[in-house]
Amino acid sequence: MPHLTAKSGIQWHYDVAGEGDTLLFLHGWGVDKKIWCQQLKFFSKYYKVVSVDLPGHGKSSWEKVEFEVMVKDLQGIVEEIQIASLTAVSSSLGGLFALKLYELFPSTIHRMIFIGSMPKFSKSENYPHGLDIERMRKLGDQLKNDYPSVVNVFFRSLFTHQERATRRYKWIQKFRRTDGVPMKGALLEYLDIMETEDLRDVLKDVGIPMQFINGGGDAICTQDTVMLLKELAPQSRFDSFEECGHFPFLSKPYEFNAVMEDFLKR
Repeated sequence: MPHLTAKSGIQWHYDVAGEGDTLLFLHGWGVDKKIWCQQLKFFSKYYKVVSVDLPGHGKSSWEKVEFEVMVKDLQGIVEEIQIASLTAVSSSLGGLFALKLYELFPSTIHRMIFIGSMPKFSKSENYPHGLDIERMRKLGDQLKNDYPSVVNVFFRSLFTHQERATRRYKWIQKFRRTDGVPMKGALLEYLDIMETEDLRDVLKDVGIPMQFINGGGDAICTQDTVMLLKELAPQSRFDSFEECGHFPFLSKPYEFNAVMEDFLKR
């Protein structure tokens, strides 16, 4: 597994497979790059796929640094692999990394795909979407007092009742048990980042093709949030999977891959 020790002191671990145009996969909070296993297997037949463990997740180390510093580290990986331009494929928190990367290094990205992600994760007076700040802080307190079991409880909550009743979900749970536990300090810091980061203006000014893929039953990026995203990015493509929660690429991988592939070919 390749790794890069960045100027921040963080040792980033990543995988590279396949040849062709580059797809960069960025996972969300509390998981790691293995969550993309069925996308990496499928798309590496036609593309160069790069999957990254975000700091404090998987095999990547953790240092408490500014969010912008982590994104500059990510650009360092892109330069290390000598990628001229890429498609960023991001889930949840990973979408903030993709948008910030686009803001700082716009020539790096020529397409973006967001799954269950949004430019601002916390509710405010002028933004009634996303997560209630008090609930986010409560999750942080639970992490401090009941780590790591609360991570697994939170992960389960991201699936709908319909998903949890399937054989597929049993496989997901078994697969999940093979994951390493993210670092508690990193998870707490990312909660602060999701509370404060607001990239709505960045999203409004994006001038490249974008696709938003969401689960119809996603409790984080809700259908009301999707309506807002359509206002912020009206020229983008939107796809939805009914009876899916926050991870449609896990629950319906074959259907998800087909929808994503169609966007890439167009």
